[in-house]
Amino acid sequence: MRDELFWDCHDPTPELEIQRAINFGGFDYIDYIQKKYGMDRFRQTLINNRNLSRKAVNYWCMVLGIDRNQTRSYQTENIWLPVR
Repeated sequence: MRDELFWDCHDPTPELEIQRAINFGGFDYIDYIQKKYGMDRFRQTLINNRNLSRKAVNYWCMVLGIDRNQTRSYQTENIWLPVR
């Protein structure tokens, strides 16, 4: 576990660990997470978690062959809009 990703909690749930790996982890850490929890759990978190970066979700959906419109990140309206 990468401590810098979990500075705010002592015992993260598997979903939180997968979420932060997708959003902030490098490929080595994501590989570790996929081996630790399995690809089924990784896919389910990717599909069901709405707190994931759309960029990261889009990437992993392309890699894993998942329709990004099935994910909660793309089903949920984006409430944070960039200031331009």
